[in-house]
Amino acid sequence: MCDQIKVNIDKFFIKHEIVKLKLILKAIENPQHKLPPARDIAIHDKVSELTVKKVEKELVQKGYLISNKKGGTRTTSKFTKQQISNFISSKEAFKSSVESLIKSGFSEEDILSLVYDVLSHAKRNQSNIIYTEKDEAIAIFAKSQIEDSIGCGVGFKPFDTLKSELSNRALENKIIVAPFFCSPQLESFIYEEVKLVPLRATHPLEGLAENKEIPFGSRIFYIAASKMDKENSISVYQDVLKDRFRLYVYTQDEILANRHFLSFADVVVGYSWIVKNNEFLFKNIKHVVSRNRFYDDEGLEMIKYLLESISEED
Repeated sequence: MCDQIKVNIDKFFIKHEIVKLKLILKAIENPQHKLPPARDIAIHDKVSELTVKKVEKELVQKGYLISNKKGGTRTTSKFTKQQISNFISSKEAFKSSVESLIKSGFSEEDILSLVYDVLSHAKRNQSNIIYTEKDEAIAIFAKSQIEDSIGCGVGFKPFDTLKSELSNRALENKIIVAPFFCSPQLESFIYEEVKLVPLRATHPLEGLAENKEIPFGSRIFYIAASKMDKENSISVYQDVLKDRFRLYVYTQDEILANRHFLSFADVVVGYSWIVKNNEFLFKNIKHVVSRNRFYDDEGLEMIKYLLESISEED
């Protein structure tokens, strides 16, 4: 009985991963593409609709998909055009290599063992950097910005999880990267084998009150990355901007579900990835202001320096 249960779990896990990998590939190669209903995907891939919905939920959290009740589920613009071009070129080269290996007599298992070994090696080389912050919705894309800037993979750990691991001294030869406002809460947990790099983070609404290009009294629509971001933005910037503008704050999902709200907007403000993923909604907005999470060249250079130091020690 136990063996039978184990087999069923294994089968579910494999199907789950296959659906996930297919959707990730679609998200990378076809940004802003609307997906078929979960039921249709389930029928096509011979899995349950529940499996598809679980995968879609996971990929929404990871930034590959965006979903709302009215607009359905679609892929995001998680990667730049150059990244997508590089990915497709690499895919073609990889296909050619795999076909060559098959012709040479290697089996699927042989090739998968090679892929696993290559990925494991790459992961070992890229896992020395850990990014953390309290808002995980922002963290996904902030991490990507760091990766693009330093040309190296970056891991992520939830803030409280990381604090716990640091307090237990469970990390070694790691570079912890966090927004500057989070770093004071981590400093007391840092020990010799771990380095902390605070990065100067900015908020899209920061400095907007001094922007002379935006007319007085404009209706500012800030598209928040998450509910946490929405609450924090209202708390901090409602008073800061009230003398010059009227501030309205909505999450990405709220705007997608109520697109007509945008007809009242004079200015749309958001993080760069949110503006990019939803640019089709903002084409009639006169002023669109977008910002990256970080503006800290010195901090990013420090990460590179520390990474090289760790590599030399290894």
